[in-house]
Amino acid sequence: MPKPTNWQKLLRKLSDDLLEEAQDEADFCLEPEVYERVIADHWLGRPPASEEALRAAEVRLGLSLPPDYRAFLAVSNGWYGCLMFPNGLAALLPVEEVQPSHASEANVDWVMQHHASELRGVDLVRETLLIGEGDGNEYIFLHPGKGPWGVCNWDHEVGITLFPSFEALMRSR
Repeated sequence: MPKPTNWQKLLRKLSDDLLEEAQDEADFCLEPEVYERVIADHWLGRPPASEEALRAAEVRLGLSLPPDYRAFLAVSNGWYGCLMFPNGLAALLPVEEVQPSHASEANVDWVMQHHASELRGVDLVRETLLIGEGDGNEYIFLHPGKGPWGVCNWDHEVGITLFPSFEALMRSR
């Protein structure tokens, strides 16, 4: 049996913690059959993305995905939403659904208009990918910033939270 990766360990702990904290089905925004599978498997992650899916997304997006985000997708191609992650009912999208922020349905202009000072130079319109979303009240963006790719989480009640890396977002729980 292969040794678990850091991502497998981190995601297993995160899944265990979130499922332990959850009270019932109302804490999730899942179809009943998905909820049953999540509870039975005790796992909020999706099946891993294939190398072919990762390469196809990079070609479609015209860029290389950051190594930490790519490694996450190789373990879990997205993450089901639950009330406890990160600020509300947010889910991380499968790589096939990741898209440039400006091409998404996210209200990027509104976020920029109301939270520009918190963004510290991150241009959500031109530079970011939408990698997660909630119930219309939360978006998770991946941005290149001035160095390694970081993550920007916007929640209508919390505001903007910047993380230095994708792994930092996942560890913030």
